[in-house]
Amino acid sequence: WVTWDIIPDNDDAEIEVYMAGGGCTLPGRSKVLMPSEGYEGVVKFVFENISTLAVNACPPVLVGVGIATSVETAAVLSRKAILRPIGSRHPNPKAAELEVRLEEGLNRLGIGPQGLTGNSSVMGVHIESAARHPSTIGVAVSTGCWAHRRGTLL
Repeated sequence: WVTWDIIPDNDDAEIEVYMAGGGCTLPGRSKVLMPSEGYEGVVKFVFENISTLAVNACPPVLVGVGIATSVETAAVLSRKAILRPIGSRHPNPKAAELEVRLEEGLNRLGIGPQGLTGNSSVMGVHIESAARHPSTIGVAVSTGCWAHRRGTLL
């Protein structure tokens, strides 16, 4: 997967590398929610995917959540979300609070390391969002396994 952002007035190239194994992509899903489902629907979607599929993704996993108008944009954002450093928080306080609440709740699922039960089911939850039309909520979930092989080249 390759994507790029053009940063005005910058001559540097920054390349983020993420080497995902096959298992950690299993919980990846996307969906368009009805607006009446709201952010509660986003939370439900994340929990459904992680609770049923993360055991096969070499947990503890890093969870990326993308929220946008379309599933295509949400999917790209969910991948970008797992490129953020573990422990970082979204600059928007409400999104950061949702990241914390999701992380705490997902860890209470008891999936644990390698699915053998325990309190560490996820290493973190990162949310990225884009402007969206009020008639839809596109949401996507991507995961990275415990090894989380990523790096940045300048």
